[in-house]
Amino acid sequence: MAATTHEDLHSPHLQEDSNLQHKPTSPWMWIALIVAMFAAALLWLRHSNQEDVAPAPVGERMLPAPEEAAVTDAAAPAAPQAAPATASRKAAPVVRNREARPLASNRMPTYPAAALRSGVQGSVIASLSVDTRGNVANAAIVSRSGERSRDLDRAVLSTVQNWKFQPAMHEGRAIASVVRVPVDFRTEQR
Repeated sequence: MAATTHEDLHSPHLQEDSNLQHKPTSPWMWIALIVAMFAAALLWLRHSNQEDVAPAPVGERMLPAPEEAAVTDAAAPAAPQAAPATASRKAAPVVRNREARPLASNRMPTYPAAALRSGVQGSVIASLSVDTRGNVANAAIVSRSGERSRDLDRAVLSTVQNWKFQPAMHEGRAIASVVRVPVDFRTEQR
C-alpha cells in the first residue's frame, strides 16, 4: 500500500478531477429528467386505473334484476351503447341469490264472515309454487292448527293464488321456487 503524500494531493492529475466535479449540469439535462419523471408517473397512473376497472370473466358476469333491466332498456336509445351498461353496473346492485318475496301490494286473506260469526279460529299454512315470472303456479294447504274449517282454507287459497312475487334468484337468474305462507285467523284480531 502506498501512502498519499502532501505532494500527491497537489498533483495536476488530481486537480483536473476536482475541476470536473464543479462543472455545472446542463439545463436541458434537468428538463429531460423532469419530463421523463412526469411521463413515468402518467403511465403508472393510467395502468393502475385500468386494473381497478377490469371486466369480470365471462363466466362470472351477473345479470341485472328484471325491474332494473327495463329501466336500462328505456334509457338505451337516447344514449350511446357503452353509457347505459356502465351506469347500470354502478347504480343498480345485482342480486345473485335470494328467496322469492311477496309484493307489498298483495292483499291478505279476509276472515270469512260465516267462520267469524260461528267463532271458528285457527292457523293455516299454504304452500305456493312460484314460477320464474313471480306468478303463483300452484297453491295448496299443507298444515292447519285450531279448528278445521273449509271456509278458512278457501279464504287463504282464493287470495294467495292471485299473489305476485319477486321471483327467487340463483346465480343471477330467476328460478321457480316454493314459498310457505302462514295465516292466522283469531276472533280477537277483529
